[in-house]
Amino acid sequence: MQPDGGATRIDNSSLEQIIDSLKDKVSPLPSPYPKYVVFVSSTDGKQRARVSTVSADNLDALTEKLNSEPLQKKFTERYLRLDWVTSVKQMKFSDYTSALSAVKRNYSRKGLAFDPMFQHAVTEAEINASGLLYNGGKVNHCAVNLNNFQIFWKRRFGQTFQSPAAAEMIYLFDSEGLFYDREKQSLHQLLSSGLNTGRRAFDMNDVDQIEDLIRNGADYLAGEVDEKGRFNYGWFPCFDRAINHYNTLRHSSSTYALCEAYSFLKTDSLRDAVERSLHYIETENIVRPQGSDGPAYLVDVGDEIKLGGNAVTILAICKYAEATGRTQYLPLAKQLGEGILSMARDDGGFNHVLHASTLKLKEQRRTVYYDGEAAFALMRLHQATGDVKWLDAVRQALKTYIVNDYWQYNDHWLAYCTSELARYDPDPAYFRFGVQNVKDYLGFIAERITTFPTLLELCCATRLLIRQALSDPSLSQTLDGLDLHGFVDAMEKRAQYLANGVFFPEVAMHFRNPERITGSFFIRHHGFRVRIDDVEHYLSGLIAYRAYLDERNAFVELINTHNKAAELQA
Repeated sequence: MQPDGGATRIDNSSLEQIIDSLKDKVSPLPSPYPKYVVFVSSTDGKQRARVSTVSADNLDALTEKLNSEPLQKKFTERYLRLDWVTSVKQMKFSDYTSALSAVKRNYSRKGLAFDPMFQHAVTEAEINASGLLYNGGKVNHCAVNLNNFQIFWKRRFGQTFQSPAAAEMIYLFDSEGLFYDREKQSLHQLLSSGLNTGRRAFDMNDVDQIEDLIRNGADYLAGEVDEKGRFNYGWFPCFDRAINHYNTLRHSSSTYALCEAYSFLKTDSLRDAVERSLHYIETENIVRPQGSDGPAYLVDVGDEIKLGGNAVTILAICKYAEATGRTQYLPLAKQLGEGILSMARDDGGFNHVLHASTLKLKEQRRTVYYDGEAAFALMRLHQATGDVKWLDAVRQALKTYIVNDYWQYNDHWLAYCTSELARYDPDPAYFRFGVQNVKDYLGFIAERITTFPTLLELCCATRLLIRQALSDPSLSQTLDGLDLHGFVDAMEKRAQYLANGVFFPEVAMHFRNPERITGSFFIRHHGFRVRIDDVEHYLSGLIAYRAYLDERNAFVELINTHNKAAELQA
């Protein structure tokens, strides 16, 4: 099921309403172009949409063509999308290819015609979904991919693609659109501006809409857990290619996100997926080199033990126990905690990677994420067991992170662990550290072109720390220098921007296997990748933001009260 916020209901027996809606919105183009150009895309939801181009010199002729028998068959498919050209800009092909070098890969949002009559024209959605301007992860910008063009051209036009000469003219165009979901009988107007192009209007501050996203994403992730408990690791959806790799750390962290989703949604299918996944972890990925009573470790590919792997497995187990009341995995969590402590250094920090076969150090430091994950996991282990040794280890780790200015990494895991620790120990140093973690980062959070879902996690975790400081006059000075309203604005902008990483059906329909990806989340600049940890971070961020919505008014009021008090003291 897909979110339907802002949709118009259309009875399947009255599809002329769709054409009427199109005629009300379509605008004429100037000479020398056809007056009206409409792209009609449709699919049963199981295969890439087929697209037909319709051009006409007046609305009557356009209506007649849309009502022709071949096109009317398209109107009976599950998904129907109508895009019409609103503006055209001609330029030399050489100038176009040069300009692409300044556009981030997969972020070209223009359609492309190779003749002024639009006989050979492709929409923005087709360009991106078929990888026509994508040349792999090593090329950071858009560039024509001749091989993908050839594949596409044969499918779309039944011809061999002939690349234009440098001086030939091509025609970039903008478009607006409508999308019709036949099963739900819902008609959506598609956004047409900039980075939002081609997807429905969506409000993350609407509780019903964001809950639909969470439900869809959770169901998708649960559906990727097979009967043995192993995930389908991920997909490159342009050509429906599986990602032939595995990472047990991401398996565990994705299970943690599923546990968060289960805690929120409480469906049997989510709980069953979590339990299959935890069973797989315990039986396939855990080693105890010193015997059943010694430390445990999560083993990853390459004979590696990663600090973060132990940590996120603990997080999954503790969240599972909290959400279900079932504690059978807590002994394993304690052993994994002992594994983390065995990786501690004298300065309070942690070594990051060991050789699984020998437990010898492989890398002292790999990624800052492991440090935050480890401290957060031990914090949750303390909450689950009441054992203060885990809390003492977190305090020591945070002391090290503060001394070494870890705030500069703007890490969401550090935000999680700092906010959790501050609940137990409201040391002003923790609050100042948490504030520094975001204070100079708000512009980046608000304006970053990629969806970057961990930025929303960073904000939502830090909000809990800020709320605590706002509620305690003795801590209010720890917020000095932080633009509190700017923080709220950045968090809410980031949340709204995540809609650009949702595989709504109107987006998914142009990819090779829409059914596989609809309702999931993607990373555009990585070839629209859908990987389990990508979905994980969207889910965790959206679930945390949903909790914020329940307190939104109260939180803003706390900020207003704090700011008024500060003004009086100034």
